[in-house]
Amino acid sequence: MHMHYARDELALRPNTRAGLVIVAVVAVLGTALSAAAAYGAGAGAGLAIAVVFGVLLALSIGHFLRAKIALTPDQIVVRGLLFQQRRARARAAEVVRADIDAHRAPPGDTLFVLDEQGELLIRIAGTYYAREDVDRLVESLGVPCGGPDRTVTAAELATMYPDLRLVSFVERHPWRIGFAVTGVLIAVIAGLMLVATVAGL
Repeated sequence: MHMHYARDELALRPNTRAGLVIVAVVAVLGTALSAAAAYGAGAGAGLAIAVVFGVLLALSIGHFLRAKIALTPDQIVVRGLLFQQRRARARAAEVVRADIDAHRAPPGDTLFVLDEQGELLIRIAGTYYAREDVDRLVESLGVPCGGPDRTVTAAELATMYPDLRLVSFVERHPWRIGFAVTGVLIAVIAGLMLVATVAGL
């Protein structure tokens, strides 16, 4: 005879306050960069930057309206704006929880759910969820949970768990990526200034 046990169900939505902060930061940053580009390279450059940040703003708002973390008796579901991940809940064997410092505030409260072989089953970003909600999620999963007892960088987390592929190269080397992106933006703005100068001639 098979025995069936009830399992906790849970549905979490992003913290409204966190969502408003992100939207405000994107809006202010976009406005400042657009104004700077328009002043330095002309109205066309300012408009281009404004369009880029307008798209980012729309994506941010869309994400917070659609995002959801859910536990069903059978599945772990993580939904974002453009994706939805589903994993068999029965495969979850352990959780590594870490506050990852990505040079922003607050640090990213992240859950790495592992299977019995220590392979990453699903990664759950809890940055924009209330901490008590993430606590409930961990409790409802009902598996052992460990992790660093302090805020760490992605590179430090990778060092602590060398046998687990928890974080990507981009996360481990944010400054390199940041410099590369900045270089591309500078090149784009310089190109727009050159085009504007040639057109003016």
